[in-house]
Amino acid sequence: MKTILSIAFLFVLNFGFSQQWRDSLEAARTAYENKEYGEALKYYESAQKNAPENIDLSDEMAQSAYKAREFKKAEDIYQQNGNKKESKLEKSDNFHNLGNARMKNKDYSGAIESYKDALRLNPNDEQTRYNLSEAIRQLNNEQKQKKDNNQNDSQDQENDQNQDQPKKEGDQGDKENDEKNNQNQGDQNQEGNSDSKKQNKSNLPSKTVDRLLDKLMKEEAETKRKVSGSQGGTDTPKSGKDW
Repeated sequence: MKTILSIAFLFVLNFGFSQQWRDSLEAARTAYENKEYGEALKYYESAQKNAPENIDLSDEMAQSAYKAREFKKAEDIYQQNGNKKESKLEKSDNFHNLGNARMKNKDYSGAIESYKDALRLNPNDEQTRYNLSEAIRQLNNEQKQKKDNNQNDSQDQENDQNQDQPKKEGDQGDKENDEKNNQNQGDQNQEGNSDSKKQNKSNLPSKTVDRLLDKLMKEEAETKRKVSGSQGGTDTPKSGKDW
């Protein structure tokens, strides 16, 4: 009796788990059809957790994660899912999807490798070939942008260093200006001295003339005195002049 009850209990329990993952799977697919990709991913994860070992929902889980823009999770699922694929076409499709997830994560180098792996298995896949060319273009743009940024950073650093250092040309210019100002000031002083000398020269004849006149007047007065003494004290000279 106990054995029968145990078997019945296990049956009910297994049925319950079986019904649970099936319900989760149904809810996941319904949410995906309604474009509720985040909810679909949660239901798929729950269904996969409770599903039997022979049930693999990884493709649907990865697709839901990709649609929900959880690209890193989608990349991880595709990465783990690669060994489960058997045919070349399935493996090629998985590499293609892995490349798409890496493109969304801006891992252009990784995307290029994934697309190349896909094309090795399926060389006629034009969509993968186009995606490969796009990944190469994006990688080239990224490298060019980094190169330009490095050049700009180097230029900014050089400008900062130049700003910190004294401007030699400016200092030389200031020195030259100072020398010119000193020279101009010297010229002005020299011109001022020249004016003073000119002024002294113009004043010198006047003083000399005054001294000569004083001397002549004294000599004339002495001459008159002598003449007056010799003429007997007359006051008027022969010429009739008073000097």
